[in-house]
Parts: sequence; structure tokens; C-alpha cells
Amino acid sequence: MSTKLKPLRQLSVSLLTSTVVAATAIAANPLKSQALTFDFQFDRSPNSTVTAPIVGTGTFSFDGDPGDGTFALTSLSNYNFSFNFGATTFTNADITTPLANILAQISTVGSDRFVTFGGSRGGSLNGSLDFRNASGGLSFEPNFGTLYFNTSSGVGTYQAVAQVPTTSVPEPGSVLALLGVGLGALVAQKKKQSMTQV
Repeated sequence: MSTKLKPLRQLSVSLLTSTVVAATAIAANPLKSQALTFDFQFDRSPNSTVTAPIVGTGTFSFDGDPGDGTFALTSLSNYNFSFNFGATTFTNADITTPLANILAQISTVGSDRFVTFGGSRGGSLNGSLDFRNASGGLSFEPNFGTLYFNTSSGVGTYQAVAQVPTTSVPEPGSVLALLGVGLGALVAQKKKQSMTQV
């Protein structure tokens, strides 16, 4: 009878060990937060509605999704700006506004999410968020407005709409679920083992 129990005990220990190793690996190496990315379009008409011709495009992204609200730029981890107006590009390296002065406001209208900028200014063009490099400047309207100024295309309207995520992020309870499955299998094995002893 002990020879029959030995393989079951080894299987139980092996299953438990595998489950604990897998759960530890997931907990020790959590998946990177999925980035929230906003796609920008810029036109040449300062009328609060983006219409053709589109003179600039770009993205603003950061890790995670804080939900709707107003957030300090510095609280959004790994934020990244990239804007293109023809041959002129603006990135994080071109920001002239003190970072502590910049606020991002995220809102939902219908099924779309939008971002605008505000804060206490202080940049080279006196907007809520200013960029400047050898090719020119870009400034976003203060107080979370939807207008912008670009030294090459003038004043216009911008719109920044969040991309729809294409992959799902596992729930934080994944590790607990994996442990639960492993422990459940172990209990089932123990129950089976005790029934064969009878």
C-alpha cells in the first residue's frame, strides 16, 4: 500500500511546488502597466473643432490609467510626448514649462476619452505646456483649452483622443487565483489519497 501512496505524494508535492514557483514568478515580475496613449490632431482653425487640413499629429502616453480627473504631469509615470508638424518634431526634451507647473486633465465624453493641459505656466511661450527647439515652438492654451500655437502653422485647434487598448491586463488577483488552483488540486489529491488508504 505504501508503494501506491508514494507516487501520489510525489505528484502532490510536485504540483504544489510548481504552483508556488509560478505564483512567485508572477509576483516577483509583475507585468508592466499598460500605457494609456492619446492621439493628437492639430488643424489651422481656432474654432474649437478639429477640421481638415490636419497640419500636425502626435501622441502623449504614460503608464497605467488613473481614470478621469486632473493630474500633475510628474505623477504620470514614464510620460512621453511626440508631436510632428511636417519636418518639425517636439519631444520631452523640448519642454520649456517647469514640469511641476503642468497639469493634464482627462475626461470622458460619450465613449471617447480626451486630454487637455493646464497649470501655472512658466514656459517660453506662456502656455500651459510649451515646447521649444531650434525648429520652432509649440504651446497649448492655458486653463485646459483646446487651442494651440505653433510657430510654423500659427493658431489652431487640437484634439487628443485616447487609443482603445488592444490587449487586456491581468487582474491583480491572478497570483491568488493561481495559488487557489494549486491548493485546490492539492486538497483533491489528499482526499483521493485518504480514500485509497481506507
